[in-house]
Amino acid sequence: MTDEALSVWGVSDGRAGIERQVLSLIYALAEIAPDTQDSVKRLAPRGLQAHLPADLQPLPKLALPRAQRAELAEPWPDIWIACGRRSLPYSLSVKRWSKGRTFVVQCQDPRLNPARFDMVIPPAHDDLRGETVFPILGAPVHFPAEALTQARAKFARLGEEPGFKCMVVLGGDSKAYKLTPHRAAEIEAQLEMLAKRDVRLWLTASRRTPEAARVRFKAFAKRHGFAWWSPDEDAPNPYLGFLQYADAAIITADSTNMIGDAAWFGLPIHLMALDGGSEKFTALHKGFEAAGAARWFLGRVDRWAYPPVREAERAARELLDRYRAAKG
Repeated sequence: MTDEALSVWGVSDGRAGIERQVLSLIYALAEIAPDTQDSVKRLAPRGLQAHLPADLQPLPKLALPRAQRAELAEPWPDIWIACGRRSLPYSLSVKRWSKGRTFVVQCQDPRLNPARFDMVIPPAHDDLRGETVFPILGAPVHFPAEALTQARAKFARLGEEPGFKCMVVLGGDSKAYKLTPHRAAEIEAQLEMLAKRDVRLWLTASRRTPEAARVRFKAFAKRHGFAWWSPDEDAPNPYLGFLQYADAAIITADSTNMIGDAAWFGLPIHLMALDGGSEKFTALHKGFEAAGAARWFLGRVDRWAYPPVREAERAARELLDRYRAAKG
C-alpha cells in the first residue's frame, strides 16, 4: 500500500460493460493507493465529428453536450483511465490539454499506435504489442469489499441452500456466437440431468439472451425451484451473491466478462459451447484453461482449486509503477 494521493478520472461512454472495466482498474488502484480521489466521466459525443476516426477529430470537445464539455477542464487528473472507441479522441487530447501532466491509460485495443498512450491494457488474446502495452487475461475485473459485503448479507439465503450449488450464466447472440433454439434445448436437457443428480442450479441471463431462451430457462428454474434472474426481472440482481456462494459455475463461451468474474472468485468454470466462435475467443478460453480456471462442460460439474485470476490488481500495480517512473 502507498499513502500517495492521486486524482484519477475514469472515462467511458457509460455503457455498463465498458465503464465497468474502467471502474475495476480504479477500484484495484484505490486498494494500493487508498488516498486516490476518483471521478467518473461519461462522454456521449454526437454529430458529424463523432463519426470521424479518433485521431482525425479536430475539436472533439465540441462534439459533446455542453454539460459534458464543461467537465473536461482543469484541474486535470494525475491519471486518466479510459475505455471504448468513443473515449479515444479525448484520451489522445488530454495530454495536450494538461500540458503533459496527465498519465493516459487506455483499456482494450485502441486500434491506434499504442505509443500514443502512456499505457494500454488490452486482453492478451488481442495480441497487441509495444512498449506501452500491458496485456492481461480477459477484461479488468475487480469487486470492492463494500459491494461484496452488502451482497453477502442481502443474499445470505443462498448460502443456506443445501447441496452442491452451481451458478449458470447464459449469454446469447453476438458477432461470434448464437444461442439457437436447438442449442438452448440441448443445454436445458443437460441442466435437467444435473438437477436429477441433486445439483442446485442458480440461473442468470444477459441482455443478449434471446427472448425464447429466457422464457425456456425461466420455466426450467421455476419447475425445479431454482433461483432465476434476467435483466427484465423487477427484482434485485443476485449475481454477486451467486458468485460468492456458488461452488462452481457453468458459463456460456460467449460471456467474456462473466468468465472473468467467476475466475476472480476462484470458482471452477465449466465453459458451455454455443454455435459459432472465433480465433480470439479460442485464445481467450485457452488462456483461462492454462490458468487452471476453466474446463469445457461435458455434462457434469466438478470442484477444483486454482489461484483466483485477478488481473486488474496486477495491471493497477503496473500502472502505478509506470506512473511513478514517468514522474521521475
